[in-house]
Amino acid sequence: MDVSNTLIISYAVFSFFLFYQQLHLKNFQGASEVFVIILGIFTLGGMLFSLGFLIYWGYKVSWLQAAALFGVGFFFQIIWFPFEAKLGLSNSYWVISLAGFIALPVSGYFMWTTLP
Repeated sequence: MDVSNTLIISYAVFSFFLFYQQLHLKNFQGASEVFVIILGIFTLGGMLFSLGFLIYWGYKVSWLQAAALFGVGFFFQIIWFPFEAKLGLSNSYWVISLAGFIALPVSGYFMWTTLP
């Protein structure tokens, strides 16, 4: 069974936005305790979903494919960082993190639809 393009793209998008939410949570300096709690819950949920997805995929389909998906997400981030620096977005991680509130559920849904 081959990994579909939908899964590769949706996992890369999911891991990208999850990384920025983790970074936002780590560097949070806002005054809203409610927002940091929501961000923390959303980030934790994303991490658990991602980990659970990879474990399930590895168990049901292939551990090699699960590892490859993880690698694709990591590779996509490595490719993105030089563009981020060139575009001057290094301090705008919070904007990408906020977009993650929409991007994570959407990409997560597309990941879910690929499950056997």
